[in-house]
Amino acid sequence: MNLNLLEALDQLEQDKGIEKDEVIVILEKALQSAYKKNFASESDVEVHIDRLTGDIEVYEELTVVEEIENPATEITLEEASKINSGVEIGATIERKLNIKKFKRIAAQTARQVLIQKIREKEKENLFDKYVDIKGTVSTSEVLRITPEWVDLRIGKIETRIPTKELIPGEQPRLNSLMKVYVVDVSKSSKGPRIMVTRKTPEFVVELLKLQVPEIASGDVIVKSIAREEGIRSKVAVFSQNAKVDPVGACIGESGTRIAEVLREIKPEKVDILRWSSDPVELVGNSIAPATALEVRVTSAENREAVVYVSPTQLSLAIGKGGQNARLAAKLTGWKIDIKPIM
Repeated sequence: MNLNLLEALDQLEQDKGIEKDEVIVILEKALQSAYKKNFASESDVEVHIDRLTGDIEVYEELTVVEEIENPATEITLEEASKINSGVEIGATIERKLNIKKFKRIAAQTARQVLIQKIREKEKENLFDKYVDIKGTVSTSEVLRITPEWVDLRIGKIETRIPTKELIPGEQPRLNSLMKVYVVDVSKSSKGPRIMVTRKTPEFVVELLKLQVPEIASGDVIVKSIAREEGIRSKVAVFSQNAKVDPVGACIGESGTRIAEVLREIKPEKVDILRWSSDPVELVGNSIAPATALEVRVTSAENREAVVYVSPTQLSLAIGKGGQNARLAAKLTGWKIDIKPIM
């Protein structure tokens, strides 16, 4: 029986990149199961597909015995000798089966296997296409909005972002475009699964990378970031290239670059400050937009420092609810006490 398999498999290999030999092995196993299921065969059945002609043959494996007790699994020496003259008692022999009635079932099984393999390959190809977006920002389309989540589409893949992973207070609009940070891309039975958020600090870093070529090229490095979503982020940047101003590069001419980032995460503010290996300088820079007049390290071992500011800037340095001071401490890893200078 020939199902014109070779031509179909050659086409699959050419169009879909599905290896012919791999499909033949899978198909042989599927046909074996289909035969046993449809013909209630108790014997061990083997299916062979000729790699040159595509012909399908089914064999049952039988044990050679003197006297048959189970016809489904045994064969007499006399009958076995007709197949293989050199066979002996106790040996296993294959007997070809008449599979005329199996032709229609075999064709259906082959079709199902090929369809399944095509689907699996398409899922693999989709995964390979999207796996590289992990750890980056992607643009998604808002499909549906519910109180618990927002359904999105990134390219050809649908995903959803839980409401708790949105920036607090933001209200997505149906059919609008929304940038999201791709936390992970994993495989599932339904294809690639994309996990996204807008709350991680990395979201701000990747937004900056989209707007600042110097970050994308490595001329400017984000050394540290602290974020309270929807309120404020502090980003410490550094450049080993003396010709590159890391803060200026991130802000852009007339603030155009940082404005694009702020537009995406509004009403959140972003402070871009210069990173330094000198803790005094770093701690002083960290309280921006306030200006430090003096920084004193009170305990290097415990990473504690006091920052002095003018009385008029004290509330700015501390921030509403201590938010600016809290972010400065998180950014630097230092315990910071802010005091007015006397």
